[in-house]
Amino acid sequence: MPSESKNPDPFKELKWSDLQDWAGGKATAKGIKYQEEERVKEIKRTSEGSLVALVEGTTEYFTEVSLENGKLSSICTCPVGHNCKHGVAAVLEYLERIEQGEEIPVIAEENPLIARARRGYAGAEIFGVYEAEESSRTLREYLEQIEKSELIEILMTFAKKDTMLGRYLRARQNLASENPEEIVVGIYSELDELWRETGGYDFWSSEGEDVPNFSDVQVRLESLLDSGHPDELLDIGKELMDRYDGIVEYDDEGDIGTKISSCMDVVFRALSQSSLPAHEKMLYALEIELKDNYNILNEHLFWKEDFTPEEWMLFAEALKFRLKDTEKINNLLYDSSWERDYVVERLIDALKKAGLSEEVIPICELEAERTGNYLRLVRELLDSGQTEKAEKWIYRGIKESREDKPGPAYELLQILLEIKENDGNWLFVAALETENFFKFPHLTSYIGMRKAARKIGRWQEIREAALQYLRNGELPASKAKITEETSIFPGILPKTGLLKVDSLREIKPPALDLLIQIAIQENDAEEVVRWYEELKKSKGEAERYWNSVSENEIANAVKSKYPEIAIEIWKKLAEDLISETKVSSYEAASVSIRKVKQTLEAIEKKEEWEAYLRELREVNRRKRKLLQILDMLREDRIISE
Repeated sequence: MPSESKNPDPFKELKWSDLQDWAGGKATAKGIKYQEEERVKEIKRTSEGSLVALVEGTTEYFTEVSLENGKLSSICTCPVGHNCKHGVAAVLEYLERIEQGEEIPVIAEENPLIARARRGYAGAEIFGVYEAEESSRTLREYLEQIEKSELIEILMTFAKKDTMLGRYLRARQNLASENPEEIVVGIYSELDELWRETGGYDFWSSEGEDVPNFSDVQVRLESLLDSGHPDELLDIGKELMDRYDGIVEYDDEGDIGTKISSCMDVVFRALSQSSLPAHEKMLYALEIELKDNYNILNEHLFWKEDFTPEEWMLFAEALKFRLKDTEKINNLLYDSSWERDYVVERLIDALKKAGLSEEVIPICELEAERTGNYLRLVRELLDSGQTEKAEKWIYRGIKESREDKPGPAYELLQILLEIKENDGNWLFVAALETENFFKFPHLTSYIGMRKAARKIGRWQEIREAALQYLRNGELPASKAKITEETSIFPGILPKTGLLKVDSLREIKPPALDLLIQIAIQENDAEEVVRWYEELKKSKGEAERYWNSVSENEIANAVKSKYPEIAIEIWKKLAEDLISETKVSSYEAASVSIRKVKQTLEAIEKKEEWEAYLRELREVNRRKRKLLQILDMLREDRIISE
């Protein structure tokens, strides 16, 4: 990081490596481009010494960059929110200006530039909403003062310029003179035409410019709703969802799904305004959600509306009736298990809001028996304080689902672990964690096993057994004698009642990737090198292992004791990336190259670094973007003294 200096301006001490350490290679490269394109439109300093700037991106972004104790940090109103390309551009713009002798003014804390930068991304969104609301209020006040004839002229003028507004006004005009049913018939006719277009739409090669246009349908829906006909939209909403289900497999990019989603936003607004009783509105919303197999619907606020307990009760009764009707053919609620689970979740929510919480657990028990959803039942039992009963269901759930549904079984195990930890039963926790490691040998399960084993003072024995297993595949207990009534580690750990011999993972020893990860985690450079050398010798097997162990992690772990090995790894990583001949790969390669530089300089081999840099430049002399990145690595400071 930046070195100490008597210079009162610490930004002058910055190196290119400081920018990359702070924002990353990709953001640094983009920040350089932004500064070169003169996107930094305004830059100032605060009384605290930070930089504040207005940077032009997709829109205007405000950023503040601080440098304290040699460490850069920034906040920004862009979606990234901090340590981004806009901050990098601001730093580079500042350094260029002061190198040219320009004085950057210091502004007061109340300056709007500071205030906007410090809002960050979330604050910018809130400010944007506030601005939009304020703008809408001001516009309404203005329109209310305009004479009718002038307002008509404005609308006519902009209806010609804005086709969406024009279509909306014409639809409202038609509704004033026609029966709403005729408008509805027109919408269905338009849908028929759109689906004929959809049949000829090239989903595979089109990039979106020829997507069938649903804007007329949306405008007509809006006009129906605004004219006081919300009920007419509900059947159209069902039709839209059903029709999309027929073509969704071709809509890979979701272009048509996005158009239909915008129409469904109008339908959900209509639902809230419709004449249906509240519980029937809920049933409609649920039906639409169950049709949404591909998550095209936007988030809506319908379920957050202020329904009464009586309305929730009616909805709950309707759902209970449908769930009991299991023999009914083509019942929407039973098309798939996820749909039934979703309906049950809505039922539970409704019962609680209706003040009928005592009905929740019996329903969850029945559903656990029918569908195997033990997780929901266990969580409800724990929430109601019935821990002992929850444990019984956890055991049953794990045993019945570990073969076909390993994911839920694992979640149940984690809940059991949490219960035992809260009880302080670390001996039992150690037994569960140790079984889990031998079922799923992974660094995460190793760390969990270590934590519990240390609590009971038996880590050394358990660690040696685990490493022995990874080296030669030998289990701590005889596989032939393992049953649910035995311990994974007889004489040290208790039985859990969950041990199953065929659930223990058979590995092909040595498990080089995991042995390396463990050695890295335990800061054992000698073991890292030992297993890394074995990994390189394994040749054909090496590819399988590289999927789960990072060479960069290996290099970082051994650089202090074995710098030459680390340098060899980083050179290979960098050169492999450079061979991809992509700018993004050059940026990624620069991280490894810089580590080569830092390591060689740390062991007083600066000449070797300079020779390596010359070699890279010569071999890649035609790669202009790469040479620019290498120039940054060659220069120590961004600006000269």
